[in-house]
Amino acid sequence: MPDELSKNQQRLIKNLIQSKKARIKNRCFIVEGTRNVGELLNSDYTIKLVAITEEFLVANPDFIKLLYKKVPQRSIYQLKTDELDKLTDTVTPQGILAVAEFKKTDLKDVIHGDFLVIALDKVKDPGNTGTIIRIADAAAADAVIAGKGCVDIYNPKVVRAAMGSIFHVPVIESEDLAKTLKDLQAAGAAIVTTHLGATRFYFDVNYKRASVIIMGSEDEGVSKDIVGISDEIVKIPMPGKAESLNVAVSCGVIVFEAVKQRINS
Repeated sequence: MPDELSKNQQRLIKNLIQSKKARIKNRCFIVEGTRNVGELLNSDYTIKLVAITEEFLVANPDFIKLLYKKVPQRSIYQLKTDELDKLTDTVTPQGILAVAEFKKTDLKDVIHGDFLVIALDKVKDPGNTGTIIRIADAAAADAVIAGKGCVDIYNPKVVRAAMGSIFHVPVIESEDLAKTLKDLQAAGAAIVTTHLGATRFYFDVNYKRASVIIMGSEDEGVSKDIVGISDEIVKIPMPGKAESLNVAVSCGVIVFEAVKQRINS
């Protein structure tokens, strides 16, 4: 049987769930649920610890075998169900969570060939951000870049919404998104920005070349400085009465136009 999770470890988990500052200080984040932890186990992320309830241990023998194969026994701990309920903000915890270390990806690691990158400018909603990471994963994008002012990529709600895709797609946090985009332009990328005032539709752009697709917040859109350095400014035609689409939905529409063009070529 695994050792009991100590009070200090429980305090660390609680802090990592609640505080970006704690995540940055400890350079690690929380992964919750069977699916997400399973994806973590099969990734190259470093795992600091895994905590499971006795009920999970009994009900998931195959998963436990995988867990012991991937993680040293000294890093696996047990806690009571009510203790887990107090730690997590998940409505229905699945009886397992893990602490994983941050993984640093340099921009140069994603610049190769006709790369496809999604960049986020002040996208603050965790659900949208996690969904966009899933979209990037499904589209085989080379990276997601989150500019300053975006929700913390390692926020537990983002990690949950990404449903494991955060372990498949490099995610880069940029303190100066405009500079990062200029670096990508210098590497040959076309900067394609979504804007309601655009005159071109998203499907009129060539995404077969190296491309960076910029998505902005629903409230403010993409910043003026980013629009100013963009190579293409596009919009989605909306003949209906809705004023706008959810940012993750919009992202999916445009990214899969890029996928279609690349497949057809």
